[in-house]
Amino acid sequence: MSGRWGEELTDFEQYTAEYSPELTRFCIKLCVNVEDAEDLFQDTWTRAFEKFEQYRPEYNFKNWLFAICANIFKNSKKEKYNSTKAIFNSNEEKERFMRSIPGAQKDIDEYLDLQAAILSLPKKHRVVLVLYYYKEFSQREIAEILDIPEGTVKSRLNTAKKLLKRRFTYE
Repeated sequence: MSGRWGEELTDFEQYTAEYSPELTRFCIKLCVNVEDAEDLFQDTWTRAFEKFEQYRPEYNFKNWLFAICANIFKNSKKEKYNSTKAIFNSNEEKERFMRSIPGAQKDIDEYLDLQAAILSLPKKHRVVLVLYYYKEFSQREIAEILDIPEGTVKSRLNTAKKLLKRRFTYE
């Protein structure tokens, strides 16, 4: 693969080009707002670049990259990527925007409720849920990414589903 001026791109540049869109979506699913997702995205690539010499090609790069991202997210001591800042000035502004999307009227309330419920989950449950349902990693892959036993992944998924079910069960 050639770069802009004809030089060969490094493996890291190729990985960046290939995995940036998917990493962006992952960061957005984990974070409360776009600004925090952008910070997480940048921090992930910075850490990946710093540690790239340690990457072993026999290991799946996507799993390695998502492990870095998930670890940065869950180890954030100041809740840097989980702040309550809103993307919009108010919930009303956000709802007005969401409702302005043509053809999506009937799904907006369910989407907003689900997003709020997912964002309210504890980090350890949210990360597993997003990796499994939105990124479609297997439970074994998630265990490798997070460096936890597969049984812990199953337990956290189960707990996340119970918490979501409890939120959406009305009596």
